[in-house]
Amino acid sequence: MDTKHKKEFVINNMKVIMVILIVFIFSGCAKRIPMPVLPEAVPKETWDDLSQWQISTDNKSVIEVNSVLAEVSNGLEIKYVLKNAPHGWVMISKHIQVAPPEDIPITFFIKASGGGDLEIKFIDDDGSVFGRKIPLRAKYGDWTKVVIYLNNTEYWWGGDGEFNGLKKIEFAFSGKGRGTVWLDEISLGDSELAASFPPTGPVLDPDRELAGIGFRQRRHEKMIPEDPLVLEWLKQIQDSSSMDKKLLPSMEGSQFQTFNNSLVAIAYILKGEKERSERILDFFAEATDKENQSPTLQNFFYKGEARGFFQYVSPRVKDGQVSYHNPGKSDRWMGDLAWLLCAYKFYEETYDSDRYEEITGLIKGLLISWYVDSNDGPGGYIQHGWRKDDTKLHESYGHPEGNIDAYAALKLCGEDEYAKKVKVWLDRNLKGNAQPLDHYTWSALAHGKEAVHLLDIPDFDFRYRKILSVNGQKVMGFYPFADINADNIWLDGTGHMACAYFAGGNIERGNFYADQYDLFLVDREINGFKTRAIPYAANRTNEYSWVDVNKGFVSTVAWYIFAKNGFNPLRLTKARLDE
Repeated sequence: MDTKHKKEFVINNMKVIMVILIVFIFSGCAKRIPMPVLPEAVPKETWDDLSQWQISTDNKSVIEVNSVLAEVSNGLEIKYVLKNAPHGWVMISKHIQVAPPEDIPITFFIKASGGGDLEIKFIDDDGSVFGRKIPLRAKYGDWTKVVIYLNNTEYWWGGDGEFNGLKKIEFAFSGKGRGTVWLDEISLGDSELAASFPPTGPVLDPDRELAGIGFRQRRHEKMIPEDPLVLEWLKQIQDSSSMDKKLLPSMEGSQFQTFNNSLVAIAYILKGEKERSERILDFFAEATDKENQSPTLQNFFYKGEARGFFQYVSPRVKDGQVSYHNPGKSDRWMGDLAWLLCAYKFYEETYDSDRYEEITGLIKGLLISWYVDSNDGPGGYIQHGWRKDDTKLHESYGHPEGNIDAYAALKLCGEDEYAKKVKVWLDRNLKGNAQPLDHYTWSALAHGKEAVHLLDIPDFDFRYRKILSVNGQKVMGFYPFADINADNIWLDGTGHMACAYFAGGNIERGNFYADQYDLFLVDREINGFKTRAIPYAANRTNEYSWVDVNKGFVSTVAWYIFAKNGFNPLRLTKARLDE
């Protein structure tokens, strides 16, 4: 065979072999090599499109969001002023098209000027909120890349407490003050990126279960007696701060808060000051003019419709009537109404009186009218009430703190069926170890011994429990949120804890926290009378720059009186302190 024919023979044979191999491959006779499985592509989100972000506020704070040229490309410029003491907030939020895997982080560049905190929230489709709070003051002066994974957050509230896929991302700015934050290149990152923060969780005190009596053990055998000059401060403030000597201002000023006056009314009844409690309770009972046409007058009705009372009013006089509020400053909050209802029920029980039967029925009826069954499980909740100067009625979700108050008030009124439904909803929604402090303390007050174990969450954890030095002595108390960087004590919370421990039968621990108040007593001369008061916070750091630590705050003083008497203001019961 010549060279030409050899070449043709080889080529023809190769063609035959190739055909046979192709037939084998497609017929399944040849061994297949598995192809790598590629992850599904995550749809590209339009993070830098301003129209994709929703804006919300607490109704008092202010936010302005603009699209600007930032570090890499177009980004977001957020200017904010946080006005709602002690904890204002503004927020931008964005819905996610398709949930990425949990090991995929959110990444962004940030530059900041000003104060407050950044709260980054991961929210799933049933409303479980997982968040991370990041202080902004003196940080991020230059562009910094942030990488945050789900495990850098912790469960805060809502849903079932389990994360089942990212549905919504929120950037909230909270606290006090003002600032500007620039965000750029917000996106889903790579799973191999190093996180900007350590995993979150409790910071447990190694002495948290130490036996015995003492400061480290957080137990006292006996309680320091109540100082009578503290009650005297309430009396003098009531007599000097309004033309009719009825309501008390919150901080020796000119803002009258419904919640704070409800607490004082309860404290007066507890101390046998019947006439003084009646001044407060009469004010609200008489503010029930169904023909009221003023949108800013502190009145239960507006144009014939029951709406409840505003949270804040000032002692301005208009048309011969006092206590108007400044537009844009107040909601009609359901939680405040629940506390006021508790005050009326305490008067009724203590004095066996039907004096306030009408206003009691009005408040109870309004709260019940705001009840809705939950759409994500059994039970239900009382809705928010009127907001933003009556321009909006309710939010689309329930508020746990307010519903703890409502549960207690409904129980006192004998509305057991509604209370039962609210408790079912609360039990489903109050989960995790990073809730606001009063979710734990007020739950223990509302439910008694069955819920006293909830106090271990803040009491064991240094994110909540703080140790400070006051006049050279160590003092212990609580911050209202889980924040390891905070170095302050919210003094209302001290009273919450003391009263909750008394309600749960732990007298020695209740004694301890009641006694922490005594290092904060401030001498005040009011109307020529010597009195003693307690400020709202231990110092002016963190979110409390507005606090005057040399002046008293009426809610804190009320909680002091409750604590020193072992009293539970949500059940209207008194502990046996000699046990």
